[in-house]
Amino acid sequence: LFLVATTLLASCGCCCDALFAFPSPPPPPSWVAHAIEHLLSPPPPLQATPLEELSNIRIPGAIASDTEILAYEAMPSGYYCDQKNQEPSSSLPSIILIHEFFGLNPSIIEKAQALSNALNCRVIAPDTFRGDVTDFIPKAIWLALTTPQERVNDDLDAVYSYLESENSQHNGKVAVMGFCYGGGKAIRYTSTCRPDAATVVFYGSPLTDVDELKRLKAPVCGVYGSEDAQFPKILLDKFQSALNEAGVENDVRVYDGVGHAFWSDMEQIERGDRPQAEAYGQCTSFLRRFFDA
Repeated sequence: LFLVATTLLASCGCCCDALFAFPSPPPPPSWVAHAIEHLLSPPPPLQATPLEELSNIRIPGAIASDTEILAYEAMPSGYYCDQKNQEPSSSLPSIILIHEFFGLNPSIIEKAQALSNALNCRVIAPDTFRGDVTDFIPKAIWLALTTPQERVNDDLDAVYSYLESENSQHNGKVAVMGFCYGGGKAIRYTSTCRPDAATVVFYGSPLTDVDELKRLKAPVCGVYGSEDAQFPKILLDKFQSALNEAGVENDVRVYDGVGHAFWSDMEQIERGDRPQAEAYGQCTSFLRRFFDA
C-alpha cells in the first residue's frame, strides 16, 4: 500500500524524497504527509457502499453540465407535519456536508442525520467525486488529488440552487462543512463563491491567505488534532492568525493526543468519548449560534 500510494503521489508531482527525509522545522503539510498518516494509522474499516444505495435525491448539475449529483438529504425527525402530503412544518437552515476522501459513505450519512436532528436543520451530503467511492486508501488519495476545486464549486452551486428552489423548506441560512478533503474544499468554496455561509472544517487543509479570507462574511469553525502529521501547530497558528487579521469570527481548536480523522462515527459521541464528544459539541454549538443569529 505504501509503495502504491507513493507512486500515485509522484505521478502528481509530489516529492517522494520527503517521505524519507524531514528537515527541521517540520515541512509544510502535503499529500505525502496525508498518505503516511492514513497508511500508518488507517481508520476503522469502511464499507464502500454503492452510491445508489446511499443517496436519496438527485440534484441537477450546473447549467453547463449534463451531470446529476447524487446526494443524501437528511431532515429532522418529525419535520413533516403531514406525512401523507409531505407538508413542511417550518422553513429550516441548511448544512452542505462534504465527505472525506473515501467519497460519500455510511459514516457521513450517519453524521448528516445526527446533525439534522440535533440542530433542527436540513443536511445535504453530495457526492463530489461524481460516482466514485472507495475504501482503498491509495485510490482515495488519487480521487482527492484529481478532483479540482472548480468542479466541486460547480457541484456545490448546484446544491445551493436546489436549496433555493425549495422556498417553503429553506430559510436562507447555510453552513458548508467538510471532513479532511471535504474540509479543505469547504473553506475554499465559501471564500470564493458563498461568503455569507458559515464554514466548518474538520481536519481539512487550512486557508492562510488573508486576502482570500477577507471575502468571508460569516464565521469559521476549525477542528484539528495535535498529532496530525499534515497540519503542524505552526500552520494551524498561521490559519487562526490569518482569520483574525482578516476580521473573520472564528473558533479554531486543536485537541491534544489525537491525529487525523479522529471522529469516525456517532457511537463515539453517544459514549461520550474524548475529545470526539468535545469536538462535536464545539461544532454543534458553533452552528446553533450561527443559525440562531
